[in-house]
Parts: sequence; structure tokens; C-alpha cells
Amino acid sequence: MKGALGVLGGMGPLATADFLQKVIKATPAKRDQEHIPILVYAVPQVPDRTESILSGNDEPLTWMRQGLKVLRNSGAECIAIPCNTAHYWYDQLIEDSDIPILHIVDATASALANNNITGGPVGLLATTGTITAGVYQKRFSALGFDCLAPNHDAQINGVTAGIEAVKAGDFDNARRRLEASAKTLVEQKCSAVVLGCTEIPIVLNSETTSAPRIQYMDATLALAEASVSWHLKVMGKV
Repeated sequence: MKGALGVLGGMGPLATADFLQKVIKATPAKRDQEHIPILVYAVPQVPDRTESILSGNDEPLTWMRQGLKVLRNSGAECIAIPCNTAHYWYDQLIEDSDIPILHIVDATASALANNNITGGPVGLLATTGTITAGVYQKRFSALGFDCLAPNHDAQINGVTAGIEAVKAGDFDNARRRLEASAKTLVEQKCSAVVLGCTEIPIVLNSETTSAPRIQYMDATLALAEASVSWHLKVMGKV
């Protein structure tokens, strides 16, 4: 199907739903037929990405390769993966794919540039797996950005606990923990804070924050906008 977007989701379910909603909102459509055809493969049973990175195994890769195969065989012409930590395996996935796979970090870097943030320290709220693997740091460094993550205590008690609370549906607790971690990054003179785990924007954004000085960059939204841009381009609408 021309212009069909494949979504390799389920990591986790709420994050996938949030991504789909953001794709729909970002699409310049006035009627149903102008929206993007989307194929979704959402299997929450994919092994935990952070646990796999920290233990040194590639178990999620087998599951994701199967998902890519299903999406490709179903007619997807481009893939989006609304899970930051899963991008640790991006290079292996793109090697297996004959269609493009959008990179969430590249999309986020473009969003930073579009918001006139072109360098300097940028805060990063992400899973311990994403930070340990350097998923953001490696690509951001080449673009002139320095990534600052919370200290160990803030990462464990703020970010990790906050992400777990989102997955468990404890949104108020999650927002409180994540916002406290974001504030520590702003205190270190970060020009913006990247929400680099797709669970985080579910509870934390510029509209809900009690700290209006913080400029959040939503990686999920950035990937959604990149997906829409891809579709419009292949359909000859831009």
C-alpha cells in the first residue's frame, strides 16, 4: 500500500497508543481518506529492552525482526519504532530491512533544531538501558549536543521508578518523580530536556508541568512528525 507506515510497537502498549494519537494529530487531514494508512504490530511480550542491554543479550532483536517481517509482508513501506531503548538494535534492524526505518534520535535532533536549540547541554530522561548504551549520546555528539543524564539516585528513584509507574497506570506518582528529575537537569543549565522514553510524555509535557521554565522535547512527538513528513513526501504532497 503506497505510503503505508508500519509501527513496530507494544514497547509498551501505552506508548504505542500515544504515538498513534500523535501521528493522527500531526497529519494535515480534513477527512478520513487523507490520513496515513498505518499497520501496527504491537506485541508487549518482547523481552525488556533495558534488562537485555544490561545483561548483554540480544533477545529483543529476534522478536523485533519477526515484527518487521510481518509489517513488511503486510505492505508497510516505512517503519517507526516508538521505543527509544529498542533503537540500540537499530543498525541490525536496518541491515535486515529493504524499506526505511525512521530513527527516533534523528527525529528528536531535528525537533531541537526546529526549536532553535542548536548546541550546548541537553538533558535526557530515558531508561537506564538507553543511557548505558549511548543511544542518544553517540548521535547527539556528532550534531554538537552534550547529553546530561540525572545522577544515579535521580535515575533510579526518579526516572526508572517514574517509567515503571506509568506502565502500572500510577500517573500522578510517575509525573511527580519524572518532573523532579527534570528539574535537576535544568539546574545544571540544560537548554531543554529530552523525554527519551516513550512512556514519559504520557504524563510529562509542557502543558501539564508545574515547572513552566522547563522546555521539554517529546521524542514520541518528534517521531510522529517525522512519520508524517515521510508519508507526505512519498505521496508527493510536499
